[in-house]
Amino acid sequence: MELSRPNPFMARLPPPVRPGDRVGVAALSGAIDEQRLARGLENLTRLGLEPVLAENLNRKEFLFAGTDGERLESFHRLAADPTLKAIFFARGGHGLLRVLPFVDWQLLARHPRAYVGYSDLTPFLLEVVHRLGLVAFHGPMIAADFARDLLPEEEESLWSCLGGHFPQLLTVDSWVRQKPAQGPLLGGCLSLLTACLGTPFAPRLEGGLLFWEEVNEPLYRLDRMLTHLRLSGSLNGLSGMVVGHIVWDSDETSPDLALSELFQQTLGDFSWPLAHGMRSGHQSPNLTLPLGMGAVMDPTAGGLVVGER
Repeated sequence: MELSRPNPFMARLPPPVRPGDRVGVAALSGAIDEQRLARGLENLTRLGLEPVLAENLNRKEFLFAGTDGERLESFHRLAADPTLKAIFFARGGHGLLRVLPFVDWQLLARHPRAYVGYSDLTPFLLEVVHRLGLVAFHGPMIAADFARDLLPEEEESLWSCLGGHFPQLLTVDSWVRQKPAQGPLLGGCLSLLTACLGTPFAPRLEGGLLFWEEVNEPLYRLDRMLTHLRLSGSLNGLSGMVVGHIVWDSDETSPDLALSELFQQTLGDFSWPLAHGMRSGHQSPNLTLPLGMGAVMDPTAGGLVVGER
């Protein structure tokens, strides 16, 4: 199999997480529903992990789980605890970008660990990859996915990633441009990737395999966001692109046809491989992805192989 690009920067795995470990539960974004949080914590405990809660989990200030200062201070207290093997996030929503410039990265570097979240946490996870050189996990959140009960395949995916069990094959439904490519797996929620353009936290995607997913956006906004990434130059140096769940907010009678047209109209003149239908994002199953880890888009294998062969 001839690959399109050599691998650039690769992150290293954090120490493994095992049943019985203490893990933090943080809230850097939106206010949290108490019942969903309680249900999610029950399921986290059922998996054999001991949750240690951020002090602001039940607070609400405007749209957020406490003031900017409260959210950040509570997170830093968790990050300073060397006994925590991972920090999960309670939910996404909005609010991470307000506190991201003030994260104490030196503190985080002193205690390498797994960070698990997605959606609004996308910029934070990518900063973990690039600033700390650690794989970060695009995976289930406590008051969201855990609260609805993880599917067996989601539990297996989470434990496999947290335990460092690689390589793994993540299948896709179909290919738009079918050819192999390799690079670090990067990305997350499309709207957060575009929200960071023009800031110090703009996604650094050169040589990477860009994963994206999105929820409740009409077709024209998906086109707008992809066009924004394109105009910024962010897509020029990709090795490939793989698309996860897209939860439609659209009157399109045929979402599959609309998606095909979107890829053709917006991304049709790029030459890198493009696949879609990977089972990760704002829909069940939300399989865990190791951002920053080397991966191969392999049409013969049927999807994305993450980790060394």
